[in-house]
Amino acid sequence: MNGLGGLTADPGRVSIVGSLLPLLIGMGVVVVALAGLLWLLRRRFGPIGLAKIDCAVMGALAVGPRERLVVVRVEGRRLLLGVTGSAIGLLCELPETAASLQMSAPAGFGVALAQAFDRWRGSRSPNDAKAP
Repeated sequence: MNGLGGLTADPGRVSIVGSLLPLLIGMGVVVVALAGLLWLLRRRFGPIGLAKIDCAVMGALAVGPRERLVVVRVEGRRLLLGVTGSAIGLLCELPETAASLQMSAPAGFGVALAQAFDRWRGSRSPNDAKAP
C-alpha cells in the first residue's frame, strides 16, 4: 500500500457503467427538460404549421366507386376538387355567390318522382288507378 489506505481505484476494477452513469443521468435530464418545454409551448401557443389553415369540407358527391366531387372552403375560397383513389385535382374555383343560392325542388317533384319509380317498377301510378 502506498499510504492512502486503499482509496485509490484499481484500474482493473473500474466498471464502464459506473463511469458512464453520471453522463447517462445528465442526458436523461436534458431529454426530459426538452420534452417538457415542447409540451408547454404546444399547450401555450397551440398547434403549429399546417394545422392553422382555415379549411373545411362543404360537401361531397360520389360519382363512382372511388371517385368523388368535393367542395372545400380554404381560407375564404370555395374550391371544387375531383378526388380519385390515386389523385386529387382542382377542377375549378367556385364563386361565393353560388354558396348563398339554394336550389329548391319544384312543389310537385316528389309526386312526379314517386310516379316515375312506380312506372319503373311496373306498378300503376295513382292517376292510372282513378282512370276508368
